[in-house]
Amino acid sequence: MATNQTRTHLLFALRRILRSLARLLIRIGIRFEEFDTIAREVYVESAVHDIAHHNSPSQKRIAILTGLSRRQVNQCIEGGDHFSATDPTLRSLLVEVLHKWHTAYGYGGPYGIPLELEFSCPADRCIRSLVALVNQSVDPQVILDELLRSGSVLRAGEKRYRPASRFFMMPDPTSPALIEAFGMTLSRLSTTLEYNMDAKHSEKRLERRVHADRGLPLDLVPEFESYARSKATRFLMELDNWLATRAPSKLDAKPCGRLVETGVNVCLYIEPPPTEVQPLTSLVTPD
Repeated sequence: MATNQTRTHLLFALRRILRSLARLLIRIGIRFEEFDTIAREVYVESAVHDIAHHNSPSQKRIAILTGLSRRQVNQCIEGGDHFSATDPTLRSLLVEVLHKWHTAYGYGGPYGIPLELEFSCPADRCIRSLVALVNQSVDPQVILDELLRSGSVLRAGEKRYRPASRFFMMPDPTSPALIEAFGMTLSRLSTTLEYNMDAKHSEKRLERRVHADRGLPLDLVPEFESYARSKATRFLMELDNWLATRAPSKLDAKPCGRLVETGVNVCLYIEPPPTEVQPLTSLVTPD
């Protein structure tokens, strides 16, 4: 059982995590009752799966663990699978097409610079054949249109196209692809941290941080971000090249062994100054 100090720190950490999440939910127009419903469902699902490793839990046991009523537990359980309603966006396909453009044999020129491609000719080295390396059933015109719309690919003359970036860019701040990436990135980070905090896992997953011990002058932050961006981009490209030579193609009929989704995320953070935290009573006009 966790100590009171551990519970206090965890609840404070939860408040910090939820603050950025709540801002996004409010900005998009998701009301609290929707969040409340999802929170109950996740609580019940997590408790069921955690106990199910040992025995089949009763609804009464789940209610005790979660603090929910048996009626609420029953509603969540009878509701079925809550993670099957959302269809994936094209983001993963777009990311992989850009990856192939930079790493697949025949699509790169000297010094690893990707070639400019036409849409359908020559047949063995064009946008159509490039998309087919990733998925033969998807419309290559749809993929090209999305890459052009995002700015990840640019026109190079009347018939040719070239990638503007090795990484897929999502300029629309509320696009489904960006929201999908937000959910995957945040959940992967939290899963890694939770995994490393579990005593039964003696081998910990990679999770490293670097920060200014006593802060950094505000006017040096842009310089630090530029430096970190260049170093991180180079590092990630090295990892990307390593994966390109080892990860099997999705078109392989018989992959060698079980496949798992894995990768590395890097981000820069800036903590808000303490002066931004003010009593709510000073920010709200009384009715």
